[in-house]
Amino acid sequence: MLFAEEQARWILVLHTATAAAVVAVATHLVVWLRPFVRGRVGRLPGARKLAVISAGLYVLTLVLGNLVYPVYKVRVRIEYLEQPGAVVRDHQRRAEMALEAEAEHRALLGQAGATPPPAPTDAEILEQAAHLPRRTAKVARWFDVKEHWVALGAALAVGCAVMLLAWDPRKHGVAIAPMVFLLALGAALAAWLGAIIGVTVSSYRAVGALSLILSAGGP
Repeated sequence: MLFAEEQARWILVLHTATAAAVVAVATHLVVWLRPFVRGRVGRLPGARKLAVISAGLYVLTLVLGNLVYPVYKVRVRIEYLEQPGAVVRDHQRRAEMALEAEAEHRALLGQAGATPPPAPTDAEILEQAAHLPRRTAKVARWFDVKEHWVALGAALAVGCAVMLLAWDPRKHGVAIAPMVFLLALGAALAAWLGAIIGVTVSSYRAVGALSLILSAGGP
């Protein structure tokens, strides 16, 4: 049993929700800070609040991601994404299930006597799945890239919040406004990258799903 494996699904749901919130708040902060570059800092109190919320959500998302990471690494990456045999067997099982579902659907529609489309042969199924192991291995590598960029984004978000809280335009002027904006922009871009790659990986395999499919499909 891996750390937090029983709670992994709920942690993943919460992680997804906080990640979506990070994308929304970080993007909103960039919009609010854009006038700062031109010296218009009237929204400074609101920008400070958004920056603190963005940094807090970033840190929370990282913590939740690290909690579920051991389950992802074993159940998703090692057991599936980097395991060509598992990827191919999964594809075969899904093809079989698709044929069974189509037969049931035709029966419900009263088309049992109609000629069904020819079922693909095992060779055809294997040919269709030949490219999948390379794709899933690439997805696993992109996930590691995402982790580094999100960690950088969190640092940028915290730095942006600290600078906004310490910045007083009446004393310090507006010279640092472009730097603050770039910090927020970098954090937002990292959040978007992390969200896109995270959703892509989950579309291939979410935590804990592989064992269920393989047990249904047999060895």
